Amino acid sequence: MTITTGKRPRATRKQPQSVRTAAAGDALTKTRLRFAFAELEGSGTLAGARSLKLSTRVDPGLIEAARRRTGLGSDSDLINAALAVIAAGDDFGTWLVRQAGRLPEDFELGF
Repeated sequence: MTITTGKRPRATRKQPQSVRTAAAGDALTKTRLRFAFAELEGSGTLAGARSLKLSTRVDPGLIEAARRRTGLGSDSDLINAALAVIAAGDDFGTWLVRQAGRLPEDFELGF
């Protein structure tokens, strides 16, 4: 027997709904956030529940700048997003070094 409450089921992805649907914010930053959460979900790093409570003091200017950049309004979403970007890391430098020698010597950019 299935009981229907009329409510939509919660998304199964671990990233906050606001990260997926933020209307404002920098497009590249939102892409980085989606990538970070996807990487952490795929690696099993995310526990799936927001059960740890933090209390900290932060510079209000830093918070406002991060809100503008991400389009996130919730303090919890903002902190989770920042931690996800740090935890997922960025291997662009490593990737770029590995690309050395992959293009033919006669390769030219079409300007």
